[in-house]
Amino acid sequence: MNPLIVALDVDVLRALDLVKTLRDKVAGFKIGWDLVFEGGVSIIGEISRYGNVIVDLKIADVPHIAEKVINKVIERGACCVIVHGFLHPSLPRGDNIYVLVKMTVPTLYDEIWEKLIEKVSNVRGFVLPGNQPELVARARKMVGCSYRIISPGIGAQGGRPGEALRAGADFEIVGRYVIEDQERVREWIGFKPRCFETP
Repeated sequence: MNPLIVALDVDVLRALDLVKTLRDKVAGFKIGWDLVFEGGVSIIGEISRYGNVIVDLKIADVPHIAEKVINKVIERGACCVIVHGFLHPSLPRGDNIYVLVKMTVPTLYDEIWEKLIEKVSNVRGFVLPGNQPELVARARKMVGCSYRIISPGIGAQGGRPGEALRAGADFEIVGRYVIEDQERVREWIGFKPRCFETP
């Protein structure tokens, strides 16, 4: 199985077709607001029948509300949820939380991502841009194998297949590049997660 998470930024019917085709070829799937709005929260359970599901809501709310949303998503079948790192120190914790510490495009995270990695603990891992593999390498040196690193930004956003993995990521997140041509999953053959076998 390739260390690849496919971002299902498509409509519900297309998403279901993709997961049926790719279920044994990739490590999991990422779904976001668009698919949840179209398919309802039940789409999380539908997709999870075919593999690990990371729900990318980029949650950013007070702990009481954030935790309620996270629990509902996990109850529906997701393995984990992405939350915004700027919530620190009021950040939800737990083995089902991925913390977004830097985006694939310029934001204020550019000034604080290393500080967040130093301060945030007791989470599943971090989201770092695969189109900036040098930052993935720096992050991996900081955390060792204590946390997972997942990296979007491959393909349409400039990252090349395998670059973030070579730099220290466990999984690369890819949307359009693989959705447009599913045979491209072969480009990840031979790559291995740096530290963790599951997203």
